[in-house]
Amino acid sequence: MLSKVLGAVGVVLLIAGVVFAIRPVSVEGRDCGSLFQPDKGITPMQCDPRLDTRGNVVVVLGIGGVALMLSGFAVAAVRDRRSRVSS
Repeated sequence: MLSKVLGAVGVVLLIAGVVFAIRPVSVEGRDCGSLFQPDKGITPMQCDPRLDTRGNVVVVLGIGGVALMLSGFAVAAVRDRRSRVSS
């Protein structure tokens, strides 16, 4: 059960990271674009900190999601190994 919960939370974090990366950023009414596709042309200086912050959030969500998914796999593997050894 714990491995499924960890895996599900990891997937949710990864999906949240993708949503934050795709969602456009705007500053003072000006569209800056998203992380994957910044606005065409020169973006105003106000966009840089917002895009950097959004990038940091996406990285943290991605790393957290992958870590939780790997933890779920590890818990499942340990539990499976223990059930084979004790049988």
